[in-house]
Amino acid sequence: MDKATKYPTNLPFKLWDRIEVVVGEDGDQGVYLSRIEDFNSDGLVITKPDFVGGSRLLTANAAVYVQFMRPDALYRFPARIRSLGEQTGGMLQIYSIGNMERVQRRQYVRIDMKIDLKYALLKRPSAIIDLSMMKWNNSHSINISAGGLLLKVDESVKKGDLLFIKLSEYEKLSMPRLLATCCCRIVRMNDARCAGVEFILERNLSKYFSATEMAVLPAPVKGFTAGVQNRLVRFVFDRQIQERQKGIL
Repeated sequence: MDKATKYPTNLPFKLWDRIEVVVGEDGDQGVYLSRIEDFNSDGLVITKPDFVGGSRLLTANAAVYVQFMRPDALYRFPARIRSLGEQTGGMLQIYSIGNMERVQRRQYVRIDMKIDLKYALLKRPSAIIDLSMMKWNNSHSINISAGGLLLKVDESVKKGDLLFIKLSEYEKLSMPRLLATCCCRIVRMNDARCAGVEFILERNLSKYFSATEMAVLPAPVKGFTAGVQNRLVRFVFDRQIQERQKGIL
């Protein structure tokens, strides 16, 4: 049975829902993960936040954004925080809650993670997309986020190219076995040539592929939906917390 609360709320939360608490502005932020412990007359009571990443610390009465994912988008509202005392185990009060807004997540938290994969460059024109006829290259990821990943590539890959990627651990990541990606940048890391690629959401495929190509795209490519991306957001957050608890981060 769900835990009950005597304070009704118009906020779109249930007890124990997961939230992000963000302090600071773009480029100088601290991101923390917490859950809704209770509601009271001042707003929300949340569990002691776990640090996810960034350079800013939570301080008393700090101005923050509270963010949460829903199937269609990321939402957030401004608020302030204060401690509820050491006897509460580090719980915080979220108060002075402002207006909620729907936002687009512009930057996803990344984690270093080596995943064996294969990639193939889509050559244009490509009226027929035949995966069996493509040249598949063995590689691995350097890091991954809900928005994309960084992988080692050869000299044939250029910025703006479309790549198909087969991940070896797609089930662990709750992702389709085949992804369509767009190369956004080429970087050098320890003398290795690497490409930063963006995962192409199902709803955005038509921006990258012609109608003819869309008709023959493999079914798994169309399976990278917003819901799948949200699950990947949660996987990355959970992985960061686990690594921090182990002392890796």
